[in-house]
Formats: sequence, structure tokens, C-alpha cells
Amino acid sequence: MKEYVLSVDCCSEWTTLGLAENGTVRGEVNIDAGKKQSAILPDLLRAFLDAFSLVVEDISMFGVVAGPGSFTGIKVGISFVTFLAWAGKKPVIPLSSLECMAFGKIGRNEGIAAPLLWAGGGKVYGSLFRTGKEGCAPKRLCAAGAYTPDGFLDAISASGCDAGDILWVTDRPEKTAPLFPSFGDRFEKFIPGGALTAELTLRRRDRALTPAEVRANYLRDPDLG
Repeated sequence: MKEYVLSVDCCSEWTTLGLAENGTVRGEVNIDAGKKQSAILPDLLRAFLDAFSLVVEDISMFGVVAGPGSFTGIKVGISFVTFLAWAGKKPVIPLSSLECMAFGKIGRNEGIAAPLLWAGGGKVYGSLFRTGKEGCAPKRLCAAGAYTPDGFLDAISASGCDAGDILWVTDRPEKTAPLFPSFGDRFEKFIPGGALTAELTLRRRDRALTPAEVRANYLRDPDLG
């Protein structure tokens, strides 16, 4: 029997789906859907699976990016995936959007990446990752958190890494880079992709949970008022 793994990421304006078959990524769909994620997801998934002559019942395992990122997008992605997994009694692998960013840039090359997501209020969601061995996921070098720029630089220093040797990755360089003037010209823009998320799901099988155990990873409270 073939094993199919489906990944879903709604943590940003992008909605991405990825599919792997027996450990090999087969395809992806990536759409800049903005705030229409909840409206398009059911039909988007149906069309995506139709392209491979599959139905949801064929999926063996789900991956979902559980944050940090858009509060609404995180809820949409987790709710959608956990419902499908619950209905089919299938496991779910929660992923970090920061780890996905690092994996997308250094997953197949040696290096250290600092993935940063714009968090508003002069803060960033950030962490630090080193490439793992071939076939492994990146290794986290500092805690993921909502940092001020100085706080994140302190976290890098405490990790023993040299900020000058790091690959800086962000979703919004126009907002994030000015917070780090010494490294602003080194930021690389990241756009989510379903294929890399599906591949990372395969490498994180050890994180498999029941649908009821999956939790959002907001890293801070939502803005109110």
C-alpha cells in the first residue's frame, strides 16, 4: 500500500499544499490567497488531489504549519487539517514556520540560517537553525520567540554563532531589514512552498500527534483593539 503525506501551510498570505508519495515529493500548489484562505481551501485541496487521482481518504499522514505567523491563518490551517485527520483517524505532524524557512534556504546545504517573520510593533518572530545531516531536519540553535532586534542579536551571541556568518531570511525584507541595519542588505526573501513543507513533514515523523494534540504556536498574544 502506498503512503501519501499531505502538508498544509496558511501561516502567511500564501496558502500552500504539498504531496509526497512513498517518501518522494510529487507536487505542490502555492497561491497568494490573502484573507480568502478558509474560503478556497476545500476546493483547492479537492482539485489538487484530483490531479493525482486521489481523495482525502488516501492520505496516510498530514503535516500542518502551526506558526508563528498570521493568527487567522494559523487557526484556518490547523482547523482544516485536524478535522480531516480526525475524520480519517490519521496522525498530524505540526511544523514551525521558522523551521520551514530555514529548511527552504539551507536544507540541502551546510550553513546557519536566521529565519525572521515580521511580528509588528518593532518585533520579529525568530530563531536560529543549523543544517542537519543529509536526510535530517535542521537543528535549532536558539529558542523561537517574539524578539526585539537587540534581543535577537543577544540570542545569536548566546548561541555562540557569529552574526556575520548567518544567512538572514525573512518574509518581509522591507520591514524586517531596517530593524537590523548592520545586516539589512543580507536579507533574503522567503516565499512558502508546499514541496519543501511536504519534505520537512517526512523528516519530522517523530513529531506525529493525534489531531486533538495539535496546538497553535503563536509565540505571543494577538493584538487587541
